[in-house]
Order: sequence, then structure tokens, then C-alpha cells
Amino acid sequence: MSAGGTRAPGAGRAADDAAALRRRLGALEEGTIRARAAARALAAWAPERAVEAVAALSRGRDVRSRAAAAAVGQALAAPGPDLDYEALAAIYAAAAARGLLEVKGLLVSPAPRKAYQEPRDKDARLAQLTLGHKKSMARTHRDPDLLARLAAEGEPAVVRELLKNPQLTEAFAVRIAARRPCRPETLRALFEARRWRTRPAVAAAVVRNPYAETAVALKLLPFLAVRELRDVARDGSIHGLVREVAARLASGKRGTAGG
Repeated sequence: MSAGGTRAPGAGRAADDAAALRRRLGALEEGTIRARAAARALAAWAPERAVEAVAALSRGRDVRSRAAAAAVGQALAAPGPDLDYEALAAIYAAAAARGLLEVKGLLVSPAPRKAYQEPRDKDARLAQLTLGHKKSMARTHRDPDLLARLAAEGEPAVVRELLKNPQLTEAFAVRIAARRPCRPETLRALFEARRWRTRPAVAAAVVRNPYAETAVALKLLPFLAVRELRDVARDGSIHGLVREVAARLASGKRGTAGG
């Protein structure tokens, strides 16, 4: 807003573009269909217009804005026929020129804050089982102790099956996301699981895990509320880029009157 109460030049169009994108994506099924629609929408705009719209969208506080922002993140993470590397490079340059870290963060993938190393002490009983056996147990077993041991082992292929288990609760998923040390691929499995990635508590646990891939953490930030974003911004254990983008998002959401 300017001193006279009117929106700054370009702010009105960015807000309108963000609203149109939110409506368009909200009408589609979450996943590949929505992500490809986001890619086509971004490709249709000039890079400068695209980054302003994405920045405006990321400041929304409502569920639809968060879902749309997540789809945009998925589109930017997987170059394809709808949005190729040349277009991504142009979008990144436009975001960099405007200092829009919340958009730049969706396009870069710095290494995790901490590097994962295989633990020396392993579950002797699980070590005797084949990967196929462990995957089957993870998907269907009801024993909470066994599920906890499989989760603690953290084998990504097994965790992916575990996340499909109907017995798995949100609290258990949070425990998996918060475990340290943790394989980055295990945390990515949570991000890729449609059932869990939109749960704010799970998203927050992944974001605040220093073993999470930076690209994954950045794409989950839109799912967090202002209070959680502030906590992330103050957390010295995670990547500086994640903290800075979280701070910017928190500031933008705090100043937004609506979604």
C-alpha cells in the first residue's frame, strides 16, 4: 500500500494473477495434474509477471493459497514440456533481480544443513529380513513396536510403504519427520506422500529437520502458519536460506488481510 492507501504499481496485477492462479489450481486434483497446470500458467506469463504472482500467492494465509503455492513449487522442481530449463532460468533471474527469496528458494537446492551418516548400531532383528519383507510389514502390520522399529531404521523404500499403512497416525508421522539423524530421502518420502505433506505438524517437523533437503523444506514452507514460520526463522540448526525465506513469508502473511 502507498501512503494514499492505493496499491503500489504492479501490486494490483500480482494480487489478481495470484487469485486467478489460486482459483484455477484449486479446481484441479492435487498432484501431477495441478502441478502441470501451474507450470503452464507460469510459462504463459513473462518471467517478471510470473515471479510477482508467485510471491503474492506465497503470502496468502488460507488453505487454497497454500495448496496452490505447493503446486507451483512442484512445477518449479520438475522441469518438463510445460516449463523447461530455459523458462526456469528466466524466472530465477527475475526473482533474483527483485530480491524475491520466497520465489528463488523454490528454484535452488542447496545441500541439507547436516550431512547424513549411516549409524553404526543397527536393529539386529530387522537386519536379517529382506527389503521386500520389511516393505510388506511396513504396509500392513499393526504392531506399533514393529512399526516404530521400521521407522527408526529409516530405509526410504520401507518408509514409503509405512506411510501407506492405515494404522499410521499423524503423531507417528511427526516422529518420523523429527528423527535425527535421518536420511534426506526418508524426509523426501514424507514430502511426496499426499496423505501427509499437507499436515502442518508433519510439514513443520520436516522443515525443522537439519537433514532435510533444502529444496524440500522450501516447498513445505507455504503450508506453515505465521507462528511456525517465525519459529523456523529463529531456528539456527537449519539452513540459512530456509530461515530467511520463512522470515519473509511470515512478514508477508502477517501483513495480508486475507487469502
